[in-house]
Amino acid sequence: MIRLANVLLIDADSARTGPLLARLSHNGYHAVVAETPEQAIGHARSEHPDLILVGDAGQSPIVTGGALRQDAQCADIPMVALVTRISADMASDAYVAGLDDVVCWDYDDVEMFARLRPLIRLATMHAELRQRSAAAAAFGISARSRATAPEGNRPSILVVGHDRDGVGAVMGDAAEVISSVNLYDAENLLERRNFDAAIITADSDIEPSLAFSSQVRNNPRLFNLPMVMLMDKGASATEPYRRGVSRVLHRPMDPGIMRASVLSMVRRQQLRWSIRAALFESLKDASRDPLTGAYNRAFLEKYLTERLAVATTHHRHLAVVFFYIPNIEGVRDHFGDDAAEHLAQQLGQWIGGLLRAEDLSALYAQNQFCVVLPDTPLVEAEVVMHRIAGVLAYTDFAVREVYQPVKVWVQVACTDARPDDSMDSLLARAQAKLD
Repeated sequence: MIRLANVLLIDADSARTGPLLARLSHNGYHAVVAETPEQAIGHARSEHPDLILVGDAGQSPIVTGGALRQDAQCADIPMVALVTRISADMASDAYVAGLDDVVCWDYDDVEMFARLRPLIRLATMHAELRQRSAAAAAFGISARSRATAPEGNRPSILVVGHDRDGVGAVMGDAAEVISSVNLYDAENLLERRNFDAAIITADSDIEPSLAFSSQVRNNPRLFNLPMVMLMDKGASATEPYRRGVSRVLHRPMDPGIMRASVLSMVRRQQLRWSIRAALFESLKDASRDPLTGAYNRAFLEKYLTERLAVATTHHRHLAVVFFYIPNIEGVRDHFGDDAAEHLAQQLGQWIGGLLRAEDLSALYAQNQFCVVLPDTPLVEAEVVMHRIAGVLAYTDFAVREVYQPVKVWVQVACTDARPDDSMDSLLARAQAKLD
């Protein structure tokens, strides 16, 4: 059975771990239980799970999680404290200990898994960094296999809407806080500069704030941006989480919980940027296609062989997408090699720019790009495929020595890995769908 993630649950109370295990399994997560800190650290070191949920195993979740975070072999595993009730001191202590979140045992599935999914994707980024570093070594490229959040970077936070909650005062000197009352202006700000988080102060009419959240989450450049929504007491958090909000806090807001929550998400966002930079250390002359700037076919085949072995062994999703742009040759026939190469170069940049950092894009053959999407079910890969194809098809490309906009048509194909696949059979199945 394919798993969305492997989870280690640490808690000594089987009466509450049993129901949570059932919920995790129902949502595609494979979990095992450790009843003591010693069992937990042994399992974490040997199995390196994607996520650790830390309950009560004879000591507080913060103490157990903090000890795991200090262990070199577990340092890059996302960790969440499981508690019955969250206080400001607890949220602050968890942040200081290096934990990624604090959640309650009784959260409903919508909130629970909305909070866990970004951490699973962070684990995918860490795993991808290790995979690319190993593949790069075969090409004589030295690339980091681990990355950490930078120290001392003062984050930038955008407050969207009327700041009647005093967010600026709560964050104090911990962050640069910029406010935008108008949602349209806020969206433009997010397009023009990088923010580490956005805090949406929703009014009683919540729909404009929900629409803004959806717009941000569907933006290829902003889909990882942490978004906190402040809502009136009693308002349902279900729809905000479904629209892509990372965290919902209700009024009256506890300043300590808000500050710790935002800073935890900021640290996670800065870690993503650090991993992204480290991932591209594997993209050097020996692994790069000189024309498009994407990875070359030799690197793709080395990397994908190893990626497929990991996916098969650990029962994980792995999807492959092909983009074929046949009318590049029409541009070549009418305007020459330089124009065709300039168009191919732009297409490589656009495809790479529309992907997540952990997805890999390579030039597979002339005018044909192969994209590998780790830990991605086929249905999600198809969404990515059609989104990118749509953007390319509706873009007017400015090509050197061509004095009119150039439009392209894109042929696409997508498949996912099967238990008996080799690298050749996986690519051949996707290729066959292009014909």
